[in-house]
Amino acid sequence: MASFLFTTISCALIYSAEFFIFSVGTDTLSANQTIADGQTLISQNQNFELGFFSPGTSGNRFLGIWYKDTPDVIVWVANRNNPIKDSHEVFLKVAENGSLVIIRDETIIWSSNSNGVTSNPILQLLNTGNLVLVDKTSDFLWQSFDYPGRAAEHSGVSTGLQPSASDTRLPGMRMVYNSNPGLEKHLTSWKSNENPSSGNFIYRIENQGLPEMVILRDGVKIYRSGTWNGVYINVPTFYNLVYKPGLVFDKDNKLISFYDSYNNSILTRLTIDQSGLLHRYTMNERKDGWNLVYTIPKDPCDDYGKCGPNGICRVDKVPICECLEGFTPKDKPDWDFQDWSGGCTRITPLSCQNGDGFLEVTGVKYPAMLGFWLNTSMSFSECRDECLRKCNCTAYAQPYINNGGSGCLMWFGDLIDTRVLPGADMNQNIYIRLPVSELESPSDPKNKKKNKPAKVVLISVASGILMSVVLCVGVFVLARRKRQAAERKSEDLELPSFSFATIAAATNNFSEENIIGEGGFGPVYKGNLSSEEEIAVKRLSETSGQGFEEFKNEVILFAKLQHSNLVRLLGCCINGDERMLIYEYLHNKSLDYLIFDQNRRTMLTWPKRCDAWLLWKDNKALELMDECLNDSFIESQVKRCIQVGLLCIQKLAEDRPVMSSVLFMLGCEGAVLSEPKEPGFFMERSSVDVENVTPTSKDSIRGTITITELEPR
Repeated sequence: MASFLFTTISCALIYSAEFFIFSVGTDTLSANQTIADGQTLISQNQNFELGFFSPGTSGNRFLGIWYKDTPDVIVWVANRNNPIKDSHEVFLKVAENGSLVIIRDETIIWSSNSNGVTSNPILQLLNTGNLVLVDKTSDFLWQSFDYPGRAAEHSGVSTGLQPSASDTRLPGMRMVYNSNPGLEKHLTSWKSNENPSSGNFIYRIENQGLPEMVILRDGVKIYRSGTWNGVYINVPTFYNLVYKPGLVFDKDNKLISFYDSYNNSILTRLTIDQSGLLHRYTMNERKDGWNLVYTIPKDPCDDYGKCGPNGICRVDKVPICECLEGFTPKDKPDWDFQDWSGGCTRITPLSCQNGDGFLEVTGVKYPAMLGFWLNTSMSFSECRDECLRKCNCTAYAQPYINNGGSGCLMWFGDLIDTRVLPGADMNQNIYIRLPVSELESPSDPKNKKKNKPAKVVLISVASGILMSVVLCVGVFVLARRKRQAAERKSEDLELPSFSFATIAAATNNFSEENIIGEGGFGPVYKGNLSSEEEIAVKRLSETSGQGFEEFKNEVILFAKLQHSNLVRLLGCCINGDERMLIYEYLHNKSLDYLIFDQNRRTMLTWPKRCDAWLLWKDNKALELMDECLNDSFIESQVKRCIQVGLLCIQKLAEDRPVMSSVLFMLGCEGAVLSEPKEPGFFMERSSVDVENVTPTSKDSIRGTITITELEPR
């Protein structure tokens, strides 16, 4: 027995020395150790954790890195395109050849492919979130920052390299441009919350002489930041010192690398989601949640080619698209329906032989570099003259605005994806080529400045005259309206009229004890006309800012509306300056009183609740639309609005889109919308949700009314 026990212990010691099971809590893994499902590496600063995980509700297992305090935020996935169905006897280890591998029964599931001559390699999770393989010389044999999810994935046999990328960029992780796609480093979205495999969207550097950041959907460009101008690329990272970027250029001045400087005092990340939106987050002070800093695209004008060829997008205008001066909509009916994809065409063709000029457009994102010519040393005047000599040159600009501006960039053909940049450097200007007949003078923008003093005087005089006329007309119209309003007070409002004495008696002489609420119109009183008839009296406040016209509009509106879900208007009371509306008093209060009450919500049966849901499920969403719009609606827009609305009222809060996503989905026809889940008609919160809800009682709301303010997600 003793001999048997000694033999058993000896064998166990030999085995453990050869294949040592890793202990939890450290940041390193030696060559003779392994990590099994349930065991993790943790960075020394306790910010990052490496191990096996399942995303969302999926049962598949993946090797990944996440934030220790918010484990649902995954920043890197090794085997993203090759999920592990069964993690039993699956291990992560450092192979003898220096590669990091996931194995089961000596079969490689995933490998880092970092083969090389090494001795005693060690795997370490750094404080930056970078997973590195190092040897005794401290050289990096492999690092996750250099290979963001790109490695060899195996299914029993080797399948070679499968280039893919992480959806998240951490400080210190480089975006790399390379003419060889296999060496490029970019971000790729997940397919869904439950599936981290490569999705439809890519965020990358595009470099055609002037680098810019782009988002592609299935290889098609849907966003571009605007080109490097010697000072910045038009992304918010450049405007905030916290995320100050590092840029690396090659000998030909091409941007080859772009990254955020590491600042260990701030946890931040950049993520491209499944719908193609790029989000910048920073961790809050409690380190238990994330704050959204900005989203790209940031507005509808960021959609690539939003206004079509030769159009310009101005986010502060309605509509946001207009033609460049000297151009007119190519298809006016489509343009009127806010379909700007056809763009604009010239009013008058260019006349190269008879002479053309240029119109200056200031503070813009330069058009896409489709047909272009670039010279980095040419002066401004040389650029202008060169564009005039080339009959097919349609515009020119200085590509670099630093040091007074330099270089020459010319466009040939249509100008696509031009937008006004809010707060843009006014030196980032473009000069559009136009025939002399479309210009105020046949000269270039320099000559236009000579006429500026005369124009200023003319405009000032004209403005003064116009303001005087407007003021006189305004005084006349205001006096006329007051007179008409006084006359209309005596008009019949086609409603029963209650005397002031009756209403005063019903409300106990407008006692404060009878106030049941207060809004912009004024206080609302509960009253009793008789022992059996209760009323709600809405009394116009002298400080409400609303006059007889608003009062009359509400009377007319409610008099015409008859619906089982609307409170019934019984009549009105007009006595001198006193104006009141008398409604039936509803014992059941408002809809939220029914929905959120454990007992009363049973009164709202499922058929009453579920009719902008059954129509959607039955593919009859268009039945929600008013029939009067049959000749003017656009089916895709109607369905998009309904679908976005349903996404916003899904049962679980984490399923609902944030407002920036809602704006993007409504403003971008190309946005991919997920299928809405069943709407939620009752409150369902976790303990985390409760912390984000702040009930506030307003001084003006007495007894029966409270307001709950929700912090935006």
